[in-house]
This record gives sequence, C-alpha cells and structure tokens, in this order.
Amino acid sequence: MTFAADESHIRTLYTDGDAAHDFDHILRVTRLGERIATAEDADVAVVRAAALLHDVPVPGATRKAHHLVAADFAADYLTSQGMSTAQVKNVVHCIRSHRFRDQSIQPATLEAQCLYDADKLDSIGAIGVARAFSHSGSHNTRLWHQPADAAPPDDAKPTGGEYTPVHEFVYKLRRLLPTLYTPTAQAIGQQRHDFLCAFFAQLDAEMLGQR
Repeated sequence: MTFAADESHIRTLYTDGDAAHDFDHILRVTRLGERIATAEDADVAVVRAAALLHDVPVPGATRKAHHLVAADFAADYLTSQGMSTAQVKNVVHCIRSHRFRDQSIQPATLEAQCLYDADKLDSIGAIGVARAFSHSGSHNTRLWHQPADAAPPDDAKPTGGEYTPVHEFVYKLRRLLPTLYTPTAQAIGQQRHDFLCAFFAQLDAEMLGQR
C-alpha cells in the first residue's frame, strides 16, 4: 500500500488529539495543502505526507516541541513506507518549520511553505474562531475579559485562565496573514483574515454593550 492511500492508518495516530488539533484539523490542512501545492507547482506527495503527519502526538512530548518530534516520527514512518530519501528529507523540513511560534526554523522549500500556509489558513477565518474557542473551553479559560485594543504588549501578555480567545487573536491570529508565503494562500487568507477581524470586533462591541 502506498503512503498516499494510507490515510485510514494515519487517522489512528490522532485518537488523543484535542478538538483544535484532531484529525479533522489534519484533513483540512491536507486538503488546503494539496490545493496550494497544485496551484504553486510543488511536490504534492511531499506536502500531503507532511500535512498528514505534522501534528502527530508523541507520548511525553510538549506542545512547544511537537513539530520536532513529529518530524522525527515522520522520518521513520515514511522511510518504512518506501518514500524516497529526498522526499523524506523535504517532509521532515516541512514539519520542523511549520510552527509559527518557533522562528528559528524557516520554511526553505516550496513544499514547506505550502504546509506552513495551509496550517496557518486553518487558524484564521471561521475555522480559526471555532478552534480558538474550542481550545479555550478545553483549558478552562475565560470567554472574554478585555477588548483587543486593551490587550497588554507581548512581554506582559496574560497567562492561564486570563488568556482568552481575544488574546490568541491579538498575539497570534491577526498576525498570520502577512507571514503567508504563496500567492495562492495569500488570496485565500485575505478573506479569512477579514472575517476574523470582523468577528472579534463584533465580539468586543457586544461584550461592552455597544451593539
């Protein structure tokens, strides 16, 4: 069986994923990655493999290191599946460089840029809003306690239960569009970014009793 046809097995690796990083997220990123890769003339097989494995949960690994351990897992798994050495190396780089909060590893191949873009597109728009609130609920944080324009600077951002979806919007989500690499993703991302900003503006206004 080729890797491209082995999606059902990959699904079993994500049984413990939270709602923001479960196999539904993996499928969305895979579909977006294939769409972007096709439009940008990238290696679709590499992007597909990287998308399917980019968030594989590894016991004992922290979220901060998930991109590194997932890349190591992918290297072993794809080698056992018969993928070429060059493609495996590219997949590993794709996964290692997809994390927004780790700027030490930048996507250096077109395929890595496609994965990065697909993953970030799934963090904005309506899906991004849904994921932010799902993550908040699973970590017992507050729904809202201050508007976006009142959020403190990065070096004083709140933590724990005070870190709401609004803060995720301020410190990450609204910053994603300018980081996208490919023209295809940028075109998709603009509409999603606009929706995201409009949603949080509406949320603030409603919470403050202004609308």
